[in-house]
Amino acid sequence: MPVSDLPEDLDEFLAGHTQELIAFRRDLHAHPEVAHTERRSTAKVAQRLMAAGLRPRLMSAGTGLWADVGTGDGPMVALRADLDALPIPDEKNVPYRSTVPNACHACGHDVHTTVLLGAGLFLAGRAARGLLPGRVRLLFQPAEEVVEGALVAMGEGAITGVDRIFALHCDPRFQVGQIGLRTGPITGACDRIRVKVSGPGGHTARPHLTADLVYALGKIVTELPAALSRRVDPRSSLSLVWGRISAGLTPNAIPEEGFAAGTVRCLDEEAWHQAPDLLKGMVSSVASAYGVIAELDYVRGVPPAVNDGDSVRILGEAAEVAAGPEAVAQAPQSLGGEDVAWYLESIPGALARLGIRGSQTPMDLDIHQSNFDVDERAIGVGVRLLAASALIALAEESAGPAQPAPEEADASTRGAA
Repeated sequence: MPVSDLPEDLDEFLAGHTQELIAFRRDLHAHPEVAHTERRSTAKVAQRLMAAGLRPRLMSAGTGLWADVGTGDGPMVALRADLDALPIPDEKNVPYRSTVPNACHACGHDVHTTVLLGAGLFLAGRAARGLLPGRVRLLFQPAEEVVEGALVAMGEGAITGVDRIFALHCDPRFQVGQIGLRTGPITGACDRIRVKVSGPGGHTARPHLTADLVYALGKIVTELPAALSRRVDPRSSLSLVWGRISAGLTPNAIPEEGFAAGTVRCLDEEAWHQAPDLLKGMVSSVASAYGVIAELDYVRGVPPAVNDGDSVRILGEAAEVAAGPEAVAQAPQSLGGEDVAWYLESIPGALARLGIRGSQTPMDLDIHQSNFDVDERAIGVGVRLLAASALIALAEESAGPAQPAPEEADASTRGAA
């Protein structure tokens, strides 16, 4: 491997920086900021990067930033983290519990940010010694929880000139030291829909003289999810799940309007593109059968996050450096949305799962829970993973495509003759 000194170099770096990184993560955890308000977090990251001699570029809204490590015209790899917290309370009894009411880093973004900061500091040290064969962009984006931040970052040029991108996400299903990898779709598309149904209303004693709006809405709610499984390839995992239904105010009056709202998720990009027109036709068909008018509001979220095969291979090699040859585990597919998908639609890259489960972790712990926390040994594993991934990718990009062996070249020339 062209970075044979990397394990020892990482050991030395983490021996001197682990406590600083843990303190940084705990500070972020105690001061969470929800989507599009991440100004303090942005400033804290920028200050530390500047102290290391880097020149961060803040995004125009003051939330989110990126900084390039290295110079020149060589290949560029991006490493991405997300800054925002969730609008839920923090119910943990820890010294770094959230000080902000109804805001909590319950998804691990404080860890992602800290890991990327640590990787960036390490890579800056390598660059200063002439050991960085290209450039690395450290991308700290806002607003992942509302799946908007990646598009904001891309609109400001965050991945312009980037050849490959890597990211990680905390996952309590994996032990500290495990890294979950998967080629192909790893997270699902996630869109929101709202169906509004309207009719003339009337008395529940005479439904035949009006349109039974509640019954029609019930048919839409029950028939659409079932019909989807017969209209698309089941392997796409296209699913519709309702989260809210409302109609009427009194039991003896058929209301004039009602609505249902939910999410559409899938793992297949083609099915994701087909979903709006498919659902529109199905809603219209059911509504017309019961004499009501239905309007579908379909709001795009994110496409599936599809991991590139070469990028997953690089992550696998980096995982061996980060945590040893037994570190890699097969990551299951998730129908949760992740806006890293927008980057992966544009350039090759991959999302890895970072194990954060320790011996004291509750068995039923999941992300987006008010008691979410991590075993902080995962920070060092994450730093190793991102730093090694960037260096391996840059070394490969700098080397260019593999050349055939002399015998193979001679054979191909003879064949052409």
